Amino acid sequence: MSFFKKLGRAFTPPSPKGKFHNFKVRCKRCGEIISGQVNIFNDPSLEFDEKDKQYYVCRKVLIGSGENLCFQQIEVIFRFDEPRRVIDRQIIGGEFVDEQAT
Repeated sequence: MSFFKKLGRAFTPPSPKGKFHNFKVRCKRCGEIISGQVNIFNDPSLEFDEKDKQYYVCRKVLIGSGENLCFQQIEVIFRFDEPRRVIDRQIIGGEFVDEQAT
């Protein structure tokens, strides 16, 4: 490995496992479980808080398959820190489902 590659890795912050943050939500109207994912390197947008500390925000809107004639929009908002770990999540129109529960 070249010297510059080793040097670059020394200054690169640790990243979470994988390129995607996968999640599941349940619609409050019909109960359908919907899967979603966030590409943690392309989807989030950079924002700053009051103290000029940077973080990343991603907003997704999910709609079920329509199998139950329900087309409720479920909005999820994720906040990530600099190494792209989830620090906050919000949902409107549904609830998050744990991966172990399904």
